[in-house]
Amino acid sequence: MTSLTLDGVDFTYPGAPEPALRSCSFQASAGTVTWLTGALGAGTSTALLVAAGLAPRHTHGTRTGVVRTLGVDPAAPDAAAALGGRVALVLSAPATQLSGIAETVTQEVAFAPANLGWPREKILARVEVALRALEVAHLASRDPETLSGGEMQRVVIAAMLVLEPELWLLDEPTSALDAAGRAVVHRLLREEAARGAAVVIASEDADGLAEVADHLIVLQAGRAVIRGRPETVLRDEELWQAGAASTTIAALARAAGVATPRPVTVDEGVVLWAR
Repeated sequence: MTSLTLDGVDFTYPGAPEPALRSCSFQASAGTVTWLTGALGAGTSTALLVAAGLAPRHTHGTRTGVVRTLGVDPAAPDAAAALGGRVALVLSAPATQLSGIAETVTQEVAFAPANLGWPREKILARVEVALRALEVAHLASRDPETLSGGEMQRVVIAAMLVLEPELWLLDEPTSALDAAGRAVVHRLLREEAARGAAVVIASEDADGLAEVADHLIVLQAGRAVIRGRPETVLRDEELWQAGAASTTIAALARAAGVATPRPVTVDEGVVLWAR
């Protein structure tokens, strides 16, 4: 079942001279992990915000094309009611997602289901499961504001996991984590896909996601220009031609076990790495 569809989507931020998304089209299905990557400014973060309905609305920004998030246009007036508790959004800066009123990590993770009116017993049981899954149960009584960046990132993900969402939208969710923390999150993503959720992750964490993702989509200047199985895309010369940014391309090539997709001259290398 298709959980997320972007079809010919253009999106322009207020006052921006160029669209952040240009005729962007891709899908993500239930039970799969879809990995979005691209150069800085390619549009991966904007694609997630548009999918979540949190990019500026029509009165502030301009969006055309079709977006269906779990069958709902997330910009529609009744979308919040239709999608409440069904979509998990994890932003690249975890501190921005803290409620600001929770005194403990337990209260932070319980915040969303409490606002959805879940019974107390159900909330407490799900919070315990989520904290264990992210291996942060020992932080249950800590003030969320005092956590390290990596701890905070895991707690924010736990606060989404507690909802048992049908669709995950994650923007660089392992950026503050060490190798052990990334392994925990990557394992969780596969478990969530196995549960039947659709997982869409925008990230440059090639070393981990090359083994986790079912599908890889490369964005360039707001368009989805390459898509396929990670092991196929990562070995394709087209990845260089897409100019996915020097650091990203190098990481993708290493993840595929390839030093470079093909031998290049010095002059060719300068051009490729300057894109």
